[in-house]
Amino acid sequence: MASKTEENREQVSDNQKEEEVKQMQDTAEQILSNLLKNSSDQKEVHFNIGEGILRLNLKTEDIMLWGETLKNISDPGNILLACESSQVELAETKLTWIVGAAIRSTKIEKTSDIVNVLESLDIPKDIAEGVSKHCPGLGAEITWAFYLERHGWLTASPIINTTK
Repeated sequence: MASKTEENREQVSDNQKEEEVKQMQDTAEQILSNLLKNSSDQKEVHFNIGEGILRLNLKTEDIMLWGETLKNISDPGNILLACESSQVELAETKLTWIVGAAIRSTKIEKTSDIVNVLESLDIPKDIAEGVSKHCPGLGAEITWAFYLERHGWLTASPIINTTK
């Protein structure tokens, strides 16, 4: 009888975890949906942070392209980065624009981990911290891609995993 009660407790606990993940996912997707509704005609949202700008790219075609890129990575993490080099350790390269970039994948366990990753790629701390505040689902249920755009702004794009 005790083992049956324990089994029920574990099942309830698993169900609660699944429900919490689903709620977080719904929330992140709702936030993205709201950002998209309130975005500019270019499907972008800009955040002025310190001396720089964080740009969220919410263009459907770009999100889908990143999804295709994610599909082609053999061991994908939950972060894609457009880097200068794929031949060195991640911390030894820099973030760059997409054209000609080495697309690198890494995994973070929690949202705040992105700060160290981006700082190691020469992104200012205040912008890196802004990423953890403005990218819903980061480090959890939504994969994000990061790159620099032509003005030097850090750009983040959510990725739709097209294999699901």
